Amino acid sequence: MKFLVFDTILNGHHSDYITCLIEYWCNNTMPGELIVVTPRGLGASLPADYTASTRLTLIELTDQELRQAQQASRISRAFAEWNLFVRYAEKIRPDHAVLMYFDLFQLGVWLGKKSPCPVSGIYFRPSFHYTSPDTAPTSFREKSVILRKKWVLKGVLTSSALTNLFCLDKSSVPAIQAMTNRVRVVPLSDPVKRYDVTAAEVKALRMSLGVEDHRTVFLLFGYLDDRKGIEPMLDAIRCLPEEESARLTLVLAGPITEAYQKTVEDHLSSMNSSAQIVRYFKEIKGTAIQLLFEMSDFVLTLYQKHVGMSSIMVRAALSQKPLISSDFGYMGSLVKAEKLGMTVNSESAESISRALRQALRGEITYSTAAMQKLAEQNTSLTFAQQIFGTITPDKTPSTP
Repeated sequence: MKFLVFDTILNGHHSDYITCLIEYWCNNTMPGELIVVTPRGLGASLPADYTASTRLTLIELTDQELRQAQQASRISRAFAEWNLFVRYAEKIRPDHAVLMYFDLFQLGVWLGKKSPCPVSGIYFRPSFHYTSPDTAPTSFREKSVILRKKWVLKGVLTSSALTNLFCLDKSSVPAIQAMTNRVRVVPLSDPVKRYDVTAAEVKALRMSLGVEDHRTVFLLFGYLDDRKGIEPMLDAIRCLPEEESARLTLVLAGPITEAYQKTVEDHLSSMNSSAQIVRYFKEIKGTAIQLLFEMSDFVLTLYQKHVGMSSIMVRAALSQKPLISSDFGYMGSLVKAEKLGMTVNSESAESISRALRQALRGEITYSTAAMQKLAEQNTSLTFAQQIFGTITPDKTPSTP
């Protein structure tokens, strides 16, 4: 049997998710061949014994193919990316294919060319099931986006090619399953890999970043852009009394564009605060991620109207670090329900500032048992087993 994994994006979580599937495939006696089609660069990050395996084939999309697909408008891109998938699927003729970022392909799946094979997909951003006062749409634009998402998904679920839809936002599963009797809607764990680190390594990182011993460390991690709530966070720090800001370190860790880095630097230059702001602007992988979370006292997930789950929540739980999180959507409801920290209006500097003061005073309560449970439920092994177990339920190895 042939299984195709297809993704036109390789940055951020994309390479991690695909690597997780490859690791599971290569480390278990899975039937047949796994063919992975991605932009160039994935093979260089994999162990040599994986890339040498006769049971794994890596195919790189060309720069021209990606430009043609991704430079189109949103609607045209859905068809362009789907057509690209269909072209490769017709060459490879897999028994099943997994679209790693299903959201992009929906119109193509529904109204585009016929797929030569059954398809499953990972759906990242459902939001039409948000009905609480904190998350229900209020503006005309928000309401129209919700209606459009629901209308498109209903159409997609009629596609004869689609067999399974995996959802990282587990709360969306009942609402989506109610739309279809044919497609199986499956809750999916976030694939977060734990790395063993020592106290000495954590101390060395703290020293290398120049973090003073008396300071409480707040980590804002990931791809750093205006969605992450950096500017409201800096405004919140500016609101703190001098005595409190002198005990605070903010670590901004992750890749950032030159344009947005300038925005952040301009914001910082206008601040008059004794808080320490550590710029750690680089792509961070593997053990280095674990060290950052272990070094921190609090983890910030101050996304602006974020839809869906975030692996940063799981990373924080893995390191037993409380969150200061946006109160919006699935993330906000999960933090509240599981007592993973504190939620705030992530667009309000005043709201964030109150949370920072509570954190500095040791007044944020959280459940370490709930953190441990969340970490145990979201592992790379569980993620891979859920996907391969759904696609080939009678052939997937059980947990060792």
